[in-house]
Amino acid sequence: MLTLTKAALHGTVPDENLFVDSNDAKWKELFELSAAQGVMVLSLNGAMRLPKALQPQHSVKFRWVASVEAVEKRYQHCLKTAKELSACFKENNIQMLLFKGIALSRLYPAPSSREFGDIDIFLCGKAKEGDALLERITGIKSPSPKKHSHFSYKKILIENHHTFLSQNSSVSFQDSKNLEKQLLKILTEAGMMDAESTQRDETLLFPPPDFDALFVTLHTLSHFPFGIVLRQLCDLTVLFTTYEGKIDFSLYRNTLSKAGLLKLADILISLSIKYLDLNTEYIPQYESDLSLENRIWNDMLNPEIPPLPKEKRTIFNTLIFRIKSFRSRYWKSELVFPNQYGKRIFSSTVNYLRNPGIIGNLF
Repeated sequence: MLTLTKAALHGTVPDENLFVDSNDAKWKELFELSAAQGVMVLSLNGAMRLPKALQPQHSVKFRWVASVEAVEKRYQHCLKTAKELSACFKENNIQMLLFKGIALSRLYPAPSSREFGDIDIFLCGKAKEGDALLERITGIKSPSPKKHSHFSYKKILIENHHTFLSQNSSVSFQDSKNLEKQLLKILTEAGMMDAESTQRDETLLFPPPDFDALFVTLHTLSHFPFGIVLRQLCDLTVLFTTYEGKIDFSLYRNTLSKAGLLKLADILISLSIKYLDLNTEYIPQYESDLSLENRIWNDMLNPEIPPLPKEKRTIFNTLIFRIKSFRSRYWKSELVFPNQYGKRIFSSTVNYLRNPGIIGNLF
C-alpha cells in the first residue's frame, strides 16, 4: 500500500519485486486496506504504474476501478456544485472560501485522487448571511451552529463554518481561541476578510499556504484521539511539497508551540518522511520521538479496538464497543486534549441522552 501510494504521490514506479508473488487474495487485502486508509484511488493509480503482468487480477481490478470511478464522478459533481455556490454567494456580495477536502485536492497530482465527503466553506465574516441564503436555496433550516451549520444541496453536505476550530471546552484545544485568531489573522493579511475582496475574479477561492499548513495540522490533530489514517499524512506530504518556499515556518512552529501541540505536529511530519518520502528540504525543523511515532503508526494500522463488523452491530454490542473504544483512546486524548477526558465522557453521555436513538453518537 505504501509503495503504491508513494508512486502515485511522487510520479515514480513502484518496486516490482514486491508484487511478483501477489495473488487475488493479496490484492483484495491491499484494496480493502487502502480503502480503510482513505488512499484507494492513490493506490490504484500507483498499481497502474506496474507492468500489466504484475497489476491486480481482473476480479479485484474490476471492483477497484468501479469504486475509483465512483469517487472521481463524485469529485466532479462536488467541483461543479462548489462553483455554483460560489457564484450564488458572489451575487449576494458574499465571498466563499473553500478549505479542507476539496481545497486540498488541488494540491494532489490528480485532484480527484483525494477522497472527501462534503464541501467545507467559510464566508469571510458573513456566516449568518450565508446561512440565510442556504436556507432559502435548500429549503433546510439548520440548527444554531457552535462551529458550523450544515445543509444538503444537490445531494452533497455543505458545512458553512462559523469558526474553523471547535470552541467547545470538552473537544477543543487548550489554546483554541488564540489558534482561531491566528487563522483569521492569516486570512486578513492575505486580504480575504476585506469586504472589497468579494470582487475577486477567481471562480473558486482557496486559503493561502500559511493557513493550510497550520489548519491542516490542527485538523489532523483534532482527529488524533479518534484515529487518523494514511490519507491525512498524504495531505501533509502534498501540502509541504506544493508549497515549497511559501510557508512561514517560524509562524507555523511558534503557533503550535504556544498551543502545546508542536511535539505531535513534528511526529506527523516525521511519519510522512518515513513512510511517504516527504522531502526534508520542504519542511520546517522538527524533532523525532521514535517510541511515540511507532506507537502512533501501529495504532493507525492496527487499532487496539478494531471496527465492529456490521453483522454484530446490535445496540448492546455497539454500546460495549463504544465504551471500550473510548477507554482505549485515553492516551491519545491526553496528548491532544490534556485533562479533558472527564469532560469528554460527560459531553458524550449528555449527547446520547438527548439523542437516545443515535447509539453511534455515544462516545
